[in-house]
Amino acid sequence: MIGIIADGNFLKREDAEREFPKVLEGKEEWEIYESFDSMLEDRDKIEIMFSTVAIDGDKIKGFKNLKWIFSYSAGVDIYPLQTLKEMGVFLTNTSGVHAKNISEQVIGAMIAFSRNFIESMKNKRKKKYDKSIRLGELVGQKLLIVGTGAIGKEIARKADFFEMEVDGVRSKKSDDKIEHFNKVFSIDEIDNILGDYQYIVSVLPSTEKTKNLFDKKKFNLMNKDAVFMNVGRGDLVVEADLIDALENHKIRGAYLDVYNVEPLEESSKLWDLDNILMTPHNAGITPHYLKRSLEIFDHNLRNFREGKDLINIIDYKLGY
Repeated sequence: MIGIIADGNFLKREDAEREFPKVLEGKEEWEIYESFDSMLEDRDKIEIMFSTVAIDGDKIKGFKNLKWIFSYSAGVDIYPLQTLKEMGVFLTNTSGVHAKNISEQVIGAMIAFSRNFIESMKNKRKKKYDKSIRLGELVGQKLLIVGTGAIGKEIARKADFFEMEVDGVRSKKSDDKIEHFNKVFSIDEIDNILGDYQYIVSVLPSTEKTKNLFDKKKFNLMNKDAVFMNVGRGDLVVEADLIDALENHKIRGAYLDVYNVEPLEESSKLWDLDNILMTPHNAGITPHYLKRSLEIFDHNLRNFREGKDLINIIDYKLGY
């Protein structure tokens, strides 16, 4: 049986009731639950779980027939990865479903800095008509994308259209060519190259290796005209060090969609900085999210039933 968690936040029950019959076509037994705990009474029957929430590492052990969890998000840090590995359960995610909208948001933020919309908005509030503000172009600017997965590739594709010089950083050094990237470095080389770029965007997942990656040392190595952008995970950044870099103009500015603590606390100094763009972790939101996710789920469900390889399988060792 397929157990579907529709908690009313990330996935609404009425949307699940409308869309899943189209995918399952009457070929599967399925049930909708409002929470993980409400699944417990049917834990012996559930073979596949469509999850929108965090999973309890101890309680999941009672799902003796569970074989596959489909995560309705790209990030999987809310799952007990070691426990699922020991259980022999496949975990897949929605990697790629956010690529179009997140890349649009990143490009939009770069344009905002390039054309100095921040200063223009401040002048609007002051009723100040000033044509002397600093303006630039994205053409010829150097962009470093830290994370060359589906989102990183789509950002690179769009940036290429704007005639930017695009390089990337991935977990390991590889000679494989990636379209729209001029060069791709390993994460171990990042300290040697950070100073070369006007825009640096992180789309990395949260792992033991990436947590607090962007700290005081990294910001000190960046170009003073650099704009740092994070649409990956909030814990990739030491926020106090970023605030220091922005306050003391060690970098030009920043765009953040994710934070150490969410919702961002009112006491955070980030609110008071005038060289930062902020959005409330909404870069991944799109009206097409459910449709695109179900296309991935449908593909994997067919492969699962036919004994074929699944796509977007999480490597438990890497954590993504």
